[in-house]
Amino acid sequence: MKINVLALSLVSSLSLFSLASNAYTTTVNGGAIHFKGEVVNAACAIDAGSADQTIQLGQVRSARLATAGSNSSAVGFKIQLNDCDTTVSTKAAVAFTGVAVSSAYDTVLALQSSAAGSAGNVGVQILDGQGVALKLDGATFSNPVTLNDGTSILPFQARYYATGAATAGTANADATFKVQYQ
Repeated sequence: MKINVLALSLVSSLSLFSLASNAYTTTVNGGAIHFKGEVVNAACAIDAGSADQTIQLGQVRSARLATAGSNSSAVGFKIQLNDCDTTVSTKAAVAFTGVAVSSAYDTVLALQSSAAGSAGNVGVQILDGQGVALKLDGATFSNPVTLNDGTSILPFQARYYATGAATAGTANADATFKVQYQ
């Protein structure tokens, strides 16, 4: 009798194992992963968090930007450089490239068009660490910042800048940057 119970238990266990091993499995495509980067021969490497930033300028009342030359409060941002070697270079400066509002406003980034409606008579201005507005030509560099061995921080600011009486709407702009080591 014990042998029959033992045999029955063994058969039951084997049938459960057989069912589990025949469980339905499927494989589906999951998507793509993009790896982006660059190997550079320079004094420092740009931190991955600095390479693709979004700076939140927030909401500003159009009344604050009612006349040409008026601006919003500046919002600070930084470009972080890692693994710096001051025996290679001791200073770094940054140049920004973007579409300027006009040649008269060559330090003011034009806003992107928006389906929701873009703000009018306003753009975004980038300032270096000393508060100097930077041209957007990709060739005019900020005042150089002294590098540290290891990590170095290059401070900047951004603000809205009125080219006339600002009108309400979406106010987004894009720029790229490059670093010059000295």
